[in-house]
Amino acid sequence: MRTRRLISALFLIALSANAAVQSPEQYFGFRIGSDKKLVRWDKIVEYMQAVANGTDRVKFRNLGPTTNGNPFILLEISSAENLRNLDKLKNLERKLYFQDGAPTDAERDEIFRSGKAVVFITNNIHSTEIGASQMVLELVHNLATSDSPTVKKVLDNVILLLVPSLNPDGQIIVTDWYNKTLGTPSEASPLPFLYHHYTGHDNNRDMYLFSQKESQMAAQVLWHEWFPSIWLDEHQQGTSGPRIFTMPATDPINPNVDPLIYRLNGVFGQSQAAALEAEGKTGIIFNSTYTNFWQGAMAWAGWWHNQVGLLTEVASARIATPTMQQKADPSRAASTSTPASGGRGAATGPAAGATDFESERRRAFERPDDPLPAPRDITPRTEYPRPWLGGRWTLRDIVDYELIATNALLETAADGRETARTCSTRSTASTATPSRRARRAKSARTRTRRSRSSFPPTPSTIPTKPSNWWISS
Repeated sequence: MRTRRLISALFLIALSANAAVQSPEQYFGFRIGSDKKLVRWDKIVEYMQAVANGTDRVKFRNLGPTTNGNPFILLEISSAENLRNLDKLKNLERKLYFQDGAPTDAERDEIFRSGKAVVFITNNIHSTEIGASQMVLELVHNLATSDSPTVKKVLDNVILLLVPSLNPDGQIIVTDWYNKTLGTPSEASPLPFLYHHYTGHDNNRDMYLFSQKESQMAAQVLWHEWFPSIWLDEHQQGTSGPRIFTMPATDPINPNVDPLIYRLNGVFGQSQAAALEAEGKTGIIFNSTYTNFWQGAMAWAGWWHNQVGLLTEVASARIATPTMQQKADPSRAASTSTPASGGRGAATGPAAGATDFESERRRAFERPDDPLPAPRDITPRTEYPRPWLGGRWTLRDIVDYELIATNALLETAADGRETARTCSTRSTASTATPSRRARRAKSARTRTRRSRSSFPPTPSTIPTKPSNWWISS
């Protein structure tokens, strides 16, 4: 009887704590993603602090000032028990990546028995790609307050390292410019400033040079402190093609990347695509536009550290102003389709040629309120089974697509953590040698043995290998 009363009391305490965390809609006075409504960075930071103060599932960290002196924040999100043991779990993850030497057999077994899937998610590096900075508000609230079986599974098995914006300065610039032009003929017009104070759009190409504070702070978490196994970078793309790109990307692959990275990119990316299909969403594409070879972008840099680096690209609205697109006739799909592969900012795809691209961009600047031309790529196929046929597209649509994709990744990571732990525990109990499944998992996450303790890299820490080292090693 006493035990039952204690459990009831603890349950009521948990309920009251969750109730103390306001939803984003309650806090800001409008539903996130509402037409022509944006939450500015300072208010996002304020809300994240309030959530962290109201729950034992979220730890708030300010990693330092940005280029313009704004907070650059990281949220560590997991179960209360995991956060209490964060230092131990961090050490297990670091050992998995051969920090301070390779793990012993006993350490390896403990990693797979007790360790968690560490997932790093970054958002809004390009400041006009504003949706992810809004989406994270609902994501964090759900993880902080929900007691659903799915959320409990994620919290028990995953440590989420969430960067709500990789470019807070740009988020502020875009929000302020949008609000300043709202209701005028210049509403949602292009920025008269750079995306980022120094590097503009190319802040997404700074993970080899580390010239900016924001890149340095991200790298400190990635390769000095946590060594996450999975890294998702959330972006937006053009307005009139597919609604979302998920991994895998296009050929060719880079032979310097471990093949398991490409395989796991497909596993996690397709889990996101499947979740979106299950929710009835359209316009979900993979194997398009973005290359598996190029190594310049944020999450792609994780491949060189044996981290699964993932990308999502969601179709853009006009910041928070909806777009309208003429409807395509699906009966004409076979004769009129042009494969989508235009990338960020391209409305019609490269097959339409540079002239069409420039014409569409000029039309968007000169007649922004006109409906977009109907989508050209409307042929169902393996990588694009349910094409986008046109219609109204809003900031809320962006938030919804990103929420589904992000939650799907977290759930898949949690399921994978459970599988690896079960296999490892079962094999440890029955035999002194690891199971085949555990050996494969170990190989996927710990193949590299070279140290990464120097940041930025110095010549003495860069390994020297022959140009064809991947053939012989």
